[in-house]
Amino acid sequence: MTNLTVEQLQKWYRKQLTKKSGEFVKQAERSYKVVERTLKDVQELVKAFEGDGDDDPESSGIAARFGFKLKEIVSDFYVEKEITYESTEAMQGEIQRFIQELWGAGARWIKRMDKRHKTTIKSLDEAMKELAKEMKRIGKLLYDYAWVKDLERIGGRITTLHDLTFSKDVFEEQIKTVLMKIQTAENDYQNAKRANDEFVETSNVADLLNLDEQAERVSSLLRMKLNPLKKQVKKFLQVDTGVRIGPAGQIALNEYFDDPYSAIAKEADGYPGLLEGLRGVQEAIERSKLDLKDRLGRRAIEEIEAISKGGLQELQSQAKGIEEKRHTYAGSDVYKKSEMLQTSLTEAQKNLEYHKNDLLRIRDDLERQIAKVNEFKTRIESEILEAFSEKVTIELEVSLEPLLKMCTI
Repeated sequence: MTNLTVEQLQKWYRKQLTKKSGEFVKQAERSYKVVERTLKDVQELVKAFEGDGDDDPESSGIAARFGFKLKEIVSDFYVEKEITYESTEAMQGEIQRFIQELWGAGARWIKRMDKRHKTTIKSLDEAMKELAKEMKRIGKLLYDYAWVKDLERIGGRITTLHDLTFSKDVFEEQIKTVLMKIQTAENDYQNAKRANDEFVETSNVADLLNLDEQAERVSSLLRMKLNPLKKQVKKFLQVDTGVRIGPAGQIALNEYFDDPYSAIAKEADGYPGLLEGLRGVQEAIERSKLDLKDRLGRRAIEEIEAISKGGLQELQSQAKGIEEKRHTYAGSDVYKKSEMLQTSLTEAQKNLEYHKNDLLRIRDDLERQIAKVNEFKTRIESEILEAFSEKVTIELEVSLEPLLKMCTI
């Protein structure tokens, strides 16, 4: 068994790959040389098409354009200098493209040239046949040594493993940056909270906040008192019972069962709109125009009669009193400053939560990266054993796990 770091593994792998793929590289190198020599021959032939032709300017112009196209096609021929299975595959594809583009251009211009280019065209044809023959040789070579491609893929995975493990510096920098932002946001939040708390303690804004609590209490009591009528009113509004009520009554039934506090605070004393609507509901129940169980019908009539006798009067008085005080506060500097401080506090809290969530996102990315590292490590060790009959254990010089602790707030 051999224990290797990722850096050592890269060197070891390149040495093993060179041994195993030596014959493939040797045969591919021959083809590379043939292709390189043929391309140089084609470049020389281009010069013949660019020669002067004062006796026939039209034919010379056609030949010059063909020569220009040839030069362009040759310059576009690109293959990596390092001989690998992948670059040899690319060579095969480049040869095919080269031949197709060259004869595609030739079909357009060659027939229109005069006879003095006949020899050059014949040489060009021989060069293309040489390339086509070499392309077939490369195809057979790739078929015979297809296993080399699998060996090279191991190298790609080793490179990926190296990049994954050595991304620690990037993650660490990201975490430090976010932690600094969290610290700043935490300070901003504490400052905003302190300013708001001090203002509440030293000003009569506490009275304003107390009004909110009072309003919430009145709203809860109203909902509790109206809740026994909720189903009956909803059915009354949905079914044509034949009982008619005015617009004020219809509006009241909708608003009171949506936001009872706002509805009762703005309505005239004695809530006439609500009473008009509820009398319509009561009439529909008494005339059996609503499909209700007897218990629900009786309960509804009892509640409506209680409300008609002033059952909500005290709550309405409280709601109107609260809103009157709110109106008084609304135009005051205390209210404006309280609103400003509360807005600042809310924004500071949102900003703090945003950066905390950003840190959690980095932690999730780290966990995925760690899982990927382990996956690649296991796979590479398995593939090396199969390809080279060597038991290699990869030792990771850099561990990402400690960074997870930095992501704890």
